Amino acid sequence: MPLKTLTTLLRVVSEQGYPVDRALTQIGLDFNPLQDDPATLPSQIPTDSYSKLYGLVMEILQDEAFGLGQENHAPPGTFRMLCLFVIHCPNLGQALRRAREFFIYCDQFRAIQGAAKPLFIDQGDGKILCVLERSASLEQDRIHIGHANVLLMMYRFYSWLIGRELPLQAIHLRASEPADPQPYEAIFGCPVRFGTEHSGLVLHENVLQLPIVQTEDTLRDFLRQAPYQLVKRETPGNLNPLTEKIKQRLTEHNSQRLPNASDIAAELNMSPRTLHRKLTQEGTSFQQLKDDFRRELAVHYMNRPELSLDAIAAIMGFPDNSAFYRSFKKWTGTSPGRYRAQLQAGNQPS
Repeated sequence: MPLKTLTTLLRVVSEQGYPVDRALTQIGLDFNPLQDDPATLPSQIPTDSYSKLYGLVMEILQDEAFGLGQENHAPPGTFRMLCLFVIHCPNLGQALRRAREFFIYCDQFRAIQGAAKPLFIDQGDGKILCVLERSASLEQDRIHIGHANVLLMMYRFYSWLIGRELPLQAIHLRASEPADPQPYEAIFGCPVRFGTEHSGLVLHENVLQLPIVQTEDTLRDFLRQAPYQLVKRETPGNLNPLTEKIKQRLTEHNSQRLPNASDIAAELNMSPRTLHRKLTQEGTSFQQLKDDFRRELAVHYMNRPELSLDAIAAIMGFPDNSAFYRSFKKWTGTSPGRYRAQLQAGNQPS
């Protein structure tokens, strides 16, 4: 994490009268960014140290948002209630809408000024901006760090919900561009645009259809380790970069007309042979990634009782129902009819 993010949190600690030296000892750092010569300080700090300081500030303030980038506090338990509010949503788009409804409900009990901003803003070419709604009345430094922090946590949280790295197109931040914007782009792994009208995540609209794969059981483990998962820098994409790029591109295409290996290779400016070779090095294949993607989509649609099996086959672009049935059994080990029957009986299909 950039050192500046830690420095901002330390100022909050100091303002609250908590000994900064004690806080630094608790998070395992032997330098003080508020006092030491800037020339002697590192530009980056361990994510684990930042996570520990985040938790300490939440405890000191009894505020899960610690006032960064917003004027209103979030009492302990707010994040857990948000998680429970969205965990049963069928897809990412519904989860984002539910999260907005949750915050609108919370705002009834707080003095919120100004009209609510839209949740999604069309960016053209199938891209949308998922707006972070926060006050702009705080000083620029806190808007900088506060919005970047909240967006990072949104990115990590929704990545966890869908079980894969959320494919970002860009990040928008209302604050003016800092002297060195590179750390922000390094954290998010995508272009970061400053001085925009709204802060938010830019996504391809097809990403909203990705299914939520987590449950209340996995949520309990997630909350036990929070907030580390929301600020950690490591991502699955760093281990298998080409795999993640292909997964992202598959989500950006119509499920009825998924691209072939040659199409993807052209988009990535490489030959099909190079694409296959690199995927082999990452322990997978294009066909495997495509099959996995179609299986996830099929299981997602099976959980929507208003869709008949014939409708799901048509949505997914199969030439006939029998082809869909054969593929579904290959992917899951059971027929679509039996899978649906288990769901209706209240059993989790094996």
